Amino acid sequence: MATERPEQRRVLRFDPTNVDLTDFDVVTAVRHTVDAGGSLAGRAVELARDATYVTVGLGVLGYQRIQVRRREFERSRR
Repeated sequence: MATERPEQRRVLRFDPTNVDLTDFDVVTAVRHTVDAGGSLAGRAVELARDATYVTVGLGVLGYQRIQVRRREFERSRR
């Protein structure tokens, strides 16, 4: 099995400046979204609700982590 040299590896990265959107039809995309799952406003509400749940959940986890570290610090000081 041949090994690659580091200089031979090619890293592909996404470049958003090279995306061609000249043939993108916004009306069709919105129409498919509406047909698939209700109104566009309803989908926006669902996404906002999900984002809120994730944010609150991460906040709770962060707070709990801080409490654990505070208790560990208090134990180490005794």
